[in-house]
Amino acid sequence: MGGLATSAQANAAPAAPAHATEIALIQGFDDAFAAALNRGDGAAAAKMYAPDATMLPSDNKVYKGADIAAFWTAATGALTNVRFVVLDAERIAPGYIREICRVSFDTRADKPTHVDATASVVWKRVGGKWMLWTDTFH
Repeated sequence: MGGLATSAQANAAPAAPAHATEIALIQGFDDAFAAALNRGDGAAAAKMYAPDATMLPSDNKVYKGADIAAFWTAATGALTNVRFVVLDAERIAPGYIREICRVSFDTRADKPTHVDATASVVWKRVGGKWMLWTDTFH
């Protein structure tokens, strides 16, 4: 019974904010992700997702596995000047960090458009490596 009470208490405790070093680490991952997109390498961007990741972009579709790679491979030709800025990061469990970030990019078109958006990402630690696990953006 004591184990159940301890477990319940741990589950009820508020999530602790991620340390500044973790925020910097995630910003580094965001910078690497943006660099991959800016050089047109959707496959490299897709490799930053966990094997069981889910991506929820503004097209209202749910992407998993190879569909994530296909999405980014197709999108890279339409995007330039991609940038992510971490606004907030909070550890929600030992192997998970929730990130809120600002996303900006320009479209490649006859009439280019500058886009400012936000994203909510859950990073998951997989085999000692932080990977995108749930990626929601609009």
